[in-house]
Amino acid sequence: MKSEAYDLMEEMEDSHWWFKARREIIVATVARYVTNGSDIVDFGCGTGGVALELSGMGYSVVAADNSGRALLTCGEKGLRTVDTSREWIDPQSADCVLAGDILEHVEEDVDLLVKLRRVLRPGGYLIATVPAFEFLWSGEDYVSEHLRRYVRSGLLGTIRAAGYREVWCSYFNSVLFLLVLVATLAKRIFRPRDMYRSDISRLPDWQNEILYRLFVFERYLLRWFRFPIGASLIVVARVV
Repeated sequence: MKSEAYDLMEEMEDSHWWFKARREIIVATVARYVTNGSDIVDFGCGTGGVALELSGMGYSVVAADNSGRALLTCGEKGLRTVDTSREWIDPQSADCVLAGDILEHVEEDVDLLVKLRRVLRPGGYLIATVPAFEFLWSGEDYVSEHLRRYVRSGLLGTIRAAGYREVWCSYFNSVLFLLVLVATLAKRIFRPRDMYRSDISRLPDWQNEILYRLFVFERYLLRWFRFPIGASLIVVARVV
């Protein structure tokens, strides 16, 4: 990611509506499928928000990343870390691997998923999130250095090609999907320079709170409902 993306993550991970709600949805998904106390590798951990929350819930979490800046931040939060630019994660060392918004960064996403599969114990879970729909390409994709966005069928095809079996998959960030779409198209037409800037910015507290509550409500809906459309995708899969 560009340094701007890390700056924003460090500054607003605990306050911005998107970071907060996304974290709660991922954590709730982990809690639904992975037994408390299990070993989890948060691959591409960023500044450690998800890993820290799972650790506080009783999971044994390792934060893995190839960014020295990310690992330094995670270490300062008391998380165990692995620098994947120097060493790989031990084989069959995890009951769950998280890959939160990672696959869109790599050229060979199937190859990466195969490597992550070897980290899992038999019956272990992969839980991954990715951005959805190429027509939502925005400044956030630019600053985060994404290579692609996914549709459900494409993501599941990638998962299966890497040797996993789908357990559950849904779009999310669905309640606000129309707002995201309109905002993206408006920038593309009326403010094209903004397509090279992050979409994340500080908002008035009242606005931030409304967006957070609308987004995080999906945490409850996703227990019973698979959204047919959304700005992101989440998948739970197991080793075949």
